[in-house]
Amino acid sequence: MTDDTSRRRDFLTGAGTAIATAVGAGVAAEGQTNRPSTDAREADLVLKNGKIITVDAGFTIASAVAIAGDRIIAVGPDAAMTRHTGRGTRVLDLKGKTVTPGLIDGHAHMDREGLKAIFPSLGRVRSIRDVQDRIADLARKSKPGEWIVTMPIGDPPFYFDVPGILAEKRWPTRQELDEAAPNNPVLIRCIWGFWRSTPPLVSCANTLALKRAGITRDTISLDSSLTIERDQNGDPTGVFIETDMQPLAELLWFREATRFSRADRARALPISAQAYHAFGTTSVFEEHGIANEVLRAYKDVHRDGKLTMRASLVFSPNWRAAAGAPLGPFLEAWGGWLSEPALGDDWLKVTGLYVNIEHRPSDDLRAAAASPYTG
Repeated sequence: MTDDTSRRRDFLTGAGTAIATAVGAGVAAEGQTNRPSTDAREADLVLKNGKIITVDAGFTIASAVAIAGDRIIAVGPDAAMTRHTGRGTRVLDLKGKTVTPGLIDGHAHMDREGLKAIFPSLGRVRSIRDVQDRIADLARKSKPGEWIVTMPIGDPPFYFDVPGILAEKRWPTRQELDEAAPNNPVLIRCIWGFWRSTPPLVSCANTLALKRAGITRDTISLDSSLTIERDQNGDPTGVFIETDMQPLAELLWFREATRFSRADRARALPISAQAYHAFGTTSVFEEHGIANEVLRAYKDVHRDGKLTMRASLVFSPNWRAAAGAPLGPFLEAWGGWLSEPALGDDWLKVTGLYVNIEHRPSDDLRAAAASPYTG
């Protein structure tokens, strides 16, 4: 664990949730917010000369706070912190800055933020030639036969106005992607409907990618929401157009190419946490549920001492695997999440199971493609 990560975690341990802890413990009780502490323990961290927003009943603002471990031991004026300041105390002069209670995001999907950096961006492309140049550059850095999977065409985070922002006002075909990367399967991912909430979802693949996926002129779409675009000869153009919120083409045919590895998820999670910390978030609750692969990433990061976000998770098991499936998938779905340490402490805990009782006629197909919910 790096010194910077250690300092960040120590600070968040002490300061991120400290004010809320103090309020709950009555340290900043109404009418007694600046009462001298009877606890004379030496603090690990003292923040002084600031605006400490206590969020007590009187919404009192103090100037200093003393923290030992993950608990507040005193809140009040700067002078009151002297008795808690020893040789081992780190004293931070806030110079008038504000300290707020840490925010709790009750529907975070936090892991996704860092995952955005796993697949390369196409950049600010404005023509099919721009797309080809970017794909060609990625191909030069890839081994022959290696998948090239990119983020969508357009400007993040919502990728509006496509393909209208391209000079040709259309999507690149498989042949055009072949020109850029003749020796690599290429997939340009679509934006998931949950990101933008407006269809269509469009993905583009080259000839090698179609071959890897087993898609030919005889391939039939499995759902009315998914269109396999075809040329005048009836052959796939490599463009998939979808009108639902989840991309069936990706989930059914390109699932392996777009899958995040365990290492990808573990590497991205601290990046996600830093982005959330920047807005004052110190705790998350993943109420929609997370699958084994996400839970394991949390455990990996926690075990390595890099989890700086307090996380309460709802487990999303593979219900289909639990109903009449072979023993292996059943154990993976229900037992895997208990197979490693780092659950049930102040930093990482599982607090329930995710159950979805909504059903639509097309849900069976989507469940087969996407279950379990990966958060």
